[in-house]
Amino acid sequence: MFDTARIDHTGDVYVFAIREGCAVRDVVWAEFHSLAGRLVRRPVSQVPREALEEREPVWKPVQYRGKRAIATWWRPADTARHAGCATLEGLAAARALEFDPEVVAFTAWPVRLSWPEGRGAYVPDFFARLSDGRARLVVRTPGGEGRTGWPGTLRLLDAARQQADWQVRVHTPADATVVENQRRLSRYRHARLADAEAARLLHAAFAMPRPVTEGVAATGLPELSALAQAYHLIWKRDLLIDWSMPFVAAQSLVSSSMAFQAVA
Repeated sequence: MFDTARIDHTGDVYVFAIREGCAVRDVVWAEFHSLAGRLVRRPVSQVPREALEEREPVWKPVQYRGKRAIATWWRPADTARHAGCATLEGLAAARALEFDPEVVAFTAWPVRLSWPEGRGAYVPDFFARLSDGRARLVVRTPGGEGRTGWPGTLRLLDAARQQADWQVRVHTPADATVVENQRRLSRYRHARLADAEAARLLHAAFAMPRPVTEGVAATGLPELSALAQAYHLIWKRDLLIDWSMPFVAAQSLVSSSMAFQAVA
């Protein structure tokens, strides 16, 4: 969806495409909290070894009466740390990060990027750690007056990407049906719902596509707990659904990923 160096603009989508030998004129600085909680500032090229996904925010949204954006928090699965979301769109972006199988950890606002001499600064919405060890910055396209400085922000992010060897992605909302399915099933993302024996029975029950309520009944397990375990497996994509269609427990077809692996 988004890659990383030359900045192209088509409508509201900005794409970063790799360009070899791109000279970076200015050093980008990164401000973040050390392990001891002290605020430090270094060239971003010295930051890649820092586990920013484990650091405290350098910025938080200001709440005030009449503010239209709704700030909230997202708790990544099986962690005590919450990721801040400045808007409901930010909440959807956090949920999408949680759903991404490449992402193993993420947090909000742990780094402030800036040019030298105070020529502009920006705090990305999220910093994510990927399963292969790489880092990804996720940002949202601003609305209203915030769009005026957006091209300059993209240049800052592009330079930071080159100097720190990070990925940069501009979040664009998925299809509304996919977003709603993710919202409903994200409640079952936590590992406490995992059960090896229940998973075995559920995979067997969904060897052929059938509605989730029918498959759960076929396992002989207690209905409520088995439904929760089935939804957990759907969230993990161990049980498969058509995410582009509204998920209805009594109607939507569910199948086991193991059946597809056996065929392959």
